[in-house]
Amino acid sequence: MDAHSGSMHDAKTPTRRTFLKFGGSLVAGGALTTLSGRSLAESADDADTATKAETPIITTTRTLGRTGFRVSDISLGCGQIQESNVIRYAYDHGINYFDVAETYGNGDSETKIGEAMPHLDRSRIFISTKMAVEPDTEKDTILERYGKCLERLKTDYADALYIHAVEDVTLIGHEAFHAAASQLKADGKLKHVGISSHGPRDEGGDSMEKVLGAAAEDGRFDLMLLSYNFLNREEAEKVLAACKEHNVGTTAMKTMPGYLVLDPFDPENPTGDYLEYIERMEEAGVPRETSIERIIAWLDRQKESAEAVKPFAEKHGATTNDELQARCIQWVLQNPDMHTVCVSMPDFEELDKVIPVSGTELSQAGRLFLEEYTNAYGASYCRHGCSTCLKLCPSNVPVSTIMRYSYYFARQGREKMAMAKYAKLDGCDARHCADCEAPCVSACPHGVIVPWQMMRAHSMLKLA
Repeated sequence: MDAHSGSMHDAKTPTRRTFLKFGGSLVAGGALTTLSGRSLAESADDADTATKAETPIITTTRTLGRTGFRVSDISLGCGQIQESNVIRYAYDHGINYFDVAETYGNGDSETKIGEAMPHLDRSRIFISTKMAVEPDTEKDTILERYGKCLERLKTDYADALYIHAVEDVTLIGHEAFHAAASQLKADGKLKHVGISSHGPRDEGGDSMEKVLGAAAEDGRFDLMLLSYNFLNREEAEKVLAACKEHNVGTTAMKTMPGYLVLDPFDPENPTGDYLEYIERMEEAGVPRETSIERIIAWLDRQKESAEAVKPFAEKHGATTNDELQARCIQWVLQNPDMHTVCVSMPDFEELDKVIPVSGTELSQAGRLFLEEYTNAYGASYCRHGCSTCLKLCPSNVPVSTIMRYSYYFARQGREKMAMAKYAKLDGCDARHCADCEAPCVSACPHGVIVPWQMMRAHSMLKLA
């Protein structure tokens, strides 16, 4: 989830407390139902009635390509689920697609889905898990790793297994992966195969468009997970066209590229995300004082742009990050070729903020806001998967990859994972940008001041 300020639920909305009090699952008679007693399909057919429900509920489904599955227009990214009851809560509110990976929480996210599994109607949900493979990864290794995924998920099968974060087009034909997938399908342990891509890590990598376009042509992939938002659309829309042609299911990630306001920070009494960050860093051995200094430094860098955005947002009637998030989701879903938006929602509060967006449309005022936001602040956002500046970088710093890690940190609350990934860059990180003459700036087609973005990312992601 990209933002943690504000709330879109009222006094009638079930909270975590009431959810736990009544035991969660609202599955009755073997059918997935809304809290108003209507089936998800019925609610999709009668959006007017669904919007009158007393609680946030998914109102719209779309067919997930050739899988034939009717997927909720908003799906749950499970990279940082706090507890298994969050899965149950999402399910009871109409979300039926759960995106996870073996590496999320080192398997903990799959475990949390598994803990919720006895309370879910397995036939009415779609679970995708993902694994990264190297060119020399063997079939038996893939089968063993997948078996552990199923053990953690507590299910006999997954609806989809993705090759994760592909940046080399040759991997789409990975013989061992496809051989393993074929065996798993024959054994009834897997239904579909998918692929995700963030674009290249370095100049030698292939673009998201090239990887996923080739995968659509390949014919063995039923699903794709791709970056798509109002500031980063060109490559994705070419991929979506290829997916439409080949009837491939599509899922959007990284849909919110900006922010409107920063939560206040009190060094003497930190709360919310700030407190969570400090506590996580303490667990990693970073002193509390150091974490507070980092937060203050990061906020100082953000203050000028945040203050500039605020009157602009007020002019257009959007004053919280939650409102921006809603408009970003609406923008993505206005494209009928995108079947579901995968949003990271780690807790009950975030679910209550996002679920009401289901089935709603982007207004003309909202569309104008995003257009003007693009013109005014598009240069502050490094596009996921873009590698244009790499050819001029004297230190071969993987700019887009580092910005993706900062996205995990700042937008999704996955600080520990983001910092661990950043540490693995093994010296090829943003420190090189501190005294560089920055030829990357002239190379960026979007006018991003790359060194500033890199140093901001470094201040967030460095371990010490």
